[in-house]
Amino acid sequence: MKRKFAAFDIDGTIARNALFFQIVDQLITDGKLPIEARAKLDEKYTTYRNREHDQAYKDYSNLAVDTLFKNMTNLKVKDYQKAVDKVIARSHKHVYVYTRDLISRLKTEGYFLIALSGSEMYAVNQFMKQFDFDIVIGETYFEKDGYFTGEAEEVYRNKDRFLKKLIPENNLTIEGSLAVGDSAGDISMLAHVQNPIAFNPEDSLYEEAKKNGWKIVIERKNVIYELEPKNGSYLLA
Repeated sequence: MKRKFAAFDIDGTIARNALFFQIVDQLITDGKLPIEARAKLDEKYTTYRNREHDQAYKDYSNLAVDTLFKNMTNLKVKDYQKAVDKVIARSHKHVYVYTRDLISRLKTEGYFLIALSGSEMYAVNQFMKQFDFDIVIGETYFEKDGYFTGEAEEVYRNKDRFLKKLIPENNLTIEGSLAVGDSAGDISMLAHVQNPIAFNPEDSLYEEAKKNGWKIVIERKNVIYELEPKNGSYLLA
């Protein structure tokens, strides 16, 4: 008998604070990435927090990615993993109530649980141990002789491709399927399930959710607002 499944993004969907950004910051603190990068990242982050323009988050995210990948060939795998362990130790419980409780309920109902993340595989595996998912997939950073090569297998823009592969491999069914994500990188994953949920969506995902009539959930200070589409608008559920 085929099982229902639920697919979750991690950063900004389960984890309140993106693992990737925390890891980059920790690597700077540990002296494994250039210290001058912090001022540049702080500037971009302040622009984003002040909502100075609609590309502010993308600019911040791109700078964080560039900061890591431009220096990756000089980064030892063991130093990276030490930074990850520090981040997970202090922040693994900083999760959203809505998705935490949804995961618990779906697990009780027998759903096959999948996590698909744009963060690196070691980091997402360490973070997701607390939830006991059936499958956890993050980006693979390739290694050679104890260092990273600077190459990676991307997940962020290919989540639907992973789902298309995982569904037949694990005898899963689209019927009753569910997915939760918060950003543009989750759109392909959400479009591939029967019950998509845009959670605290960024602008591009919010527009896509409205266009397709997807459920929208907002969590602010542990208050949860569930918005259901009806007759071209949204009503508080």
